[in-house]
Amino acid sequence: MPAQIYQPKVLIADDSEILNNMLKDVFEEHGYEVCQAFDGFETKSVFLKDRPDVALVDVHMPKLDGLEVLRYMKEKAPRTIVIVMTGVGSQKMAVKAMKLGADDYLTKPFGMNEVVALSEKLLAGRKALEENVKLKNKVRRSEKYLAQLANIINEALITTDSRGRIQFVNRAASALWGYSTQELRNQDIHFLIRGEARTLLHRDLVKDTLRDGKTEGEFLFRKKDKNTFPGYLSTSLIKDNDRIRGMVMVVADLTRLSEIERRLKQSEKLASLGKVVEGVAHEVRNCLTSLGGFSQRLRKITLDNSTCAEYTRIILDDVARLEKMVKDIEEYVQFSKFHTYNFTKIELVEVIERARDRMMKKISPEAAHSVTFVLNAEQNIPRINADPEALEEVFYNLILNAYEAMPKGGRLKVSVQNLTSAVSVSFSDTGVGIRSEDLAEIFHPFVSSKTSGAGMGLSKVYLLVEEHGGTLNVTSQPNKGSVFEIFLPVDRLISGTPFWESVSKGRP
Repeated sequence: MPAQIYQPKVLIADDSEILNNMLKDVFEEHGYEVCQAFDGFETKSVFLKDRPDVALVDVHMPKLDGLEVLRYMKEKAPRTIVIVMTGVGSQKMAVKAMKLGADDYLTKPFGMNEVVALSEKLLAGRKALEENVKLKNKVRRSEKYLAQLANIINEALITTDSRGRIQFVNRAASALWGYSTQELRNQDIHFLIRGEARTLLHRDLVKDTLRDGKTEGEFLFRKKDKNTFPGYLSTSLIKDNDRIRGMVMVVADLTRLSEIERRLKQSEKLASLGKVVEGVAHEVRNCLTSLGGFSQRLRKITLDNSTCAEYTRIILDDVARLEKMVKDIEEYVQFSKFHTYNFTKIELVEVIERARDRMMKKISPEAAHSVTFVLNAEQNIPRINADPEALEEVFYNLILNAYEAMPKGGRLKVSVQNLTSAVSVSFSDTGVGIRSEDLAEIFHPFVSSKTSGAGMGLSKVYLLVEEHGGTLNVTSQPNKGSVFEIFLPVDRLISGTPFWESVSKGRP
């Protein structure tokens, strides 16, 4: 059975039978269903019975004024389109009718086709308005559902309009960037991405997504506090009946992964370098044996020549310095390659004291007395899971490094703090400090500001702290001193969030 075509219904309310019937004929010719009324009371009755889509109401009707009829219609059915009909010179009456809710007005005399055209225009406008309202309600329902769903997931989720203006951010996104929902609303989506991270391939997320239907890739994002974080972004279009309503963007924070990759690369780099160093140290030692041996013979046969004796002494001093460097390198390689870790519960303060005593035996009494050593430890420091020998090596190198940075004396303060899931051990000296441009390199082998040694101490410290699942931070100012702070987890393996993140969030 074929579907019936909907016929819009029109009510013609005018006491002039001639005009009423003329309007009836022309509307029926255009496919309308027509009902008629010839006075105000009859108009109200027919209106309630037939519920027309359009009502043409004469302002001046018997029994009840047309404006009263208009008011009644708008109270009972605001959706009905009401067109009032007035006589020539009744513009004031038409204005009053419009204020009461009339959708439009006609001034008599008017053409029949003019009436139909106006009715169709108003019907089309009403249909468009109602469809728009339905669409908005549908979008609101969708967005409400999306908001409820989005706020329970941990990935950052953002929706935008079709121009890329942010409309919604979930809880995870707000926390990740540090902005409130109100601060981000109506911002361009590129506001969250650091400028130089918008590569040639992804210059405009909105255009790329509209063109391809989606966009994905790694970007560097900018937080409210001006810090940045790496993330993997993917966008998709939001459509409703094939009409593009906007975009949805999901961002996965890659900070943890980047940190793990950085640490892995650093460890691999140091491990590879260790193999090279082992071979080089062996070859250098062979050369030093020859140089040292022949220099000793030269010294014996040139005792009566002061110039040759001085040259020989310089050679022997350099040989001794190089032998010490080779020894440091070999110790570094031997320890990192063959040390067997024995993790057990230990008292950190005891290990620090052993490292200090060991260091004191290495330096001269004058150097030992020129530096004031202070150890401050909180009362509730927990025993941690660590290798005591490896940690003693860490503390020994850091204390020795601090003393050597204070050749004219100074003060070294060692502080131990309980951070619940981790313990902080900081070494703060008043030494020569480190230039900011050198800080990134100090943990690499052979990087040293000292005139002797291979610069392996801090490299060994870095590897051993890494082995314990810890982190090492350095701050320094030239001529004012340095602070080396180690974070060691109470338990070497902690599930869930990496402990250095919980430490950074929970530090006093």
